[in-house]
Amino acid sequence: MSNPDTTHKVSRLNRAIVKLSSPLQLRPEERHRRIPAVFILIGCIITMMIFTPYHFFAGHFLITAADIVALIAAVSTLLHLRKAQQGGMAYWMISLVFIAICISTVVLGRQEISYFLWTFVPPAVFFSILGKRAGMNASLLFFALTVILMAAPQSIMGTPPYTLPVIGRYITIYLLLTFMLYYYEASQLLLLRHIREEKEKFECASKQDPLTGLSNRRDLIEKIREEQQRQMRLKNTFTLILGDIDNFKAVNDAHGHDAGDFVLQSVAQLLKDQVRNIDCPARWGGEEFLIMLIETDLEGGLAVAERIRNRLEETGYTFNGVDIPPVTMTFGLSQYQGASDTLDSCIKRADKALYTGKSRGKNTVVTA
Repeated sequence: MSNPDTTHKVSRLNRAIVKLSSPLQLRPEERHRRIPAVFILIGCIITMMIFTPYHFFAGHFLITAADIVALIAAVSTLLHLRKAQQGGMAYWMISLVFIAICISTVVLGRQEISYFLWTFVPPAVFFSILGKRAGMNASLLFFALTVILMAAPQSIMGTPPYTLPVIGRYITIYLLLTFMLYYYEASQLLLLRHIREEKEKFECASKQDPLTGLSNRRDLIEKIREEQQRQMRLKNTFTLILGDIDNFKAVNDAHGHDAGDFVLQSVAQLLKDQVRNIDCPARWGGEEFLIMLIETDLEGGLAVAERIRNRLEETGYTFNGVDIPPVTMTFGLSQYQGASDTLDSCIKRADKALYTGKSRGKNTVVTA
C-alpha cells in the first residue's frame, strides 16, 4: 500500500519538474514526455559537472571533451524546452547525445569492460521521451551499432573485441529489456488515452442533458457568460428565448411518462434543427427550454420563435404505434442590453414574458 505522504511528494516533484521545463500549459501526452526528459537533462547536467573534473585530472581528455559537449547540449536543450510547446526536436537531441556517449562507452569497454554497462541506459531514455514506436526504432538502431562495435576485429578498432559469451549475454539482456520497456510504454499510452476519454465523457455528461442531448442549465449559463464577455468586446448582442410546452402534464397523463420523454426528445431535436450551429438550445428544466441566439436582436429572435411555434403546431408524434397530437409552446423573449444588464435580469425578463404568454392563452410568443 502506497504512503500518501510519499505520493504527495512525488506529485510535487513532478509539478516542479514540469514547471522548470516550461511555463506553458502542456497536453497530457507532452507532459508524459517532458517529465522524464527534464529529469534526464538535470541528471545529465549534475553528472557531467561531477565527472568532467574527475576525467580531466585522471588524464582522460577525450572523455572530458565528451563530458563538456554533453553538458553544453543538456543546458541548451533545457533552455529550449522552456520555450517550446512541443519538445520533439529536443527529445531527439537528447537521444542522439545518449547514443553518442554510450557508443563511446562501448568502444572504451573493449579495454575496460565496466564502461560497457552504460549501454543498458539508452532504451529507457528512448522509450520515455520518444514514445513506443520511435523509441523502439532508436533502441534497435543503437543495438545494431553496439553489436557491430563489440564484434569488430582488432585490426579495425585497434583493441581486442568483446568475447562471444559477453556479446551473447548482452544481446539477450538488451532485447529483453527493450521489449519490456516497449510493453510498459504502450501500457502508459493506453492509460493516458483512457484517462483522456473518461475525462471527456465526464465533461460531456456534466454539460449535457441526458434525456434530450441538449446543453443543460449549467452549460448554457457558462456559454451565456462567455457571450456576455464577447458582446462587451465586439458590441454585438444576443437574444434569449425561453419556451415552455403547453399542457405537458396532459401528455404524460394520457400516454405515460415514456411517451412524455419521447415528446421532450422530439421537441429538443426540432429546436436544434430550427436554429443555427452557433446558437445554443438547452433544456432549462422539466418541459422548459432556453435558447441563446448569438448576434441576434429582439426582432430576429421573434422571427425564430414564431417559426419554431408554427413547426410545433404542424408536428405530430407516434410512440409505440400510438399517435400523439402536436404539442404547442409558449415563448418569452428578452434581449441582452449590454454592460448595464445582468444574466439574471435578462432571464427574468424572458420568464416574465413567458408568464404573460401563458396568461394570454398559451401557444404564443411574447417579447419583454
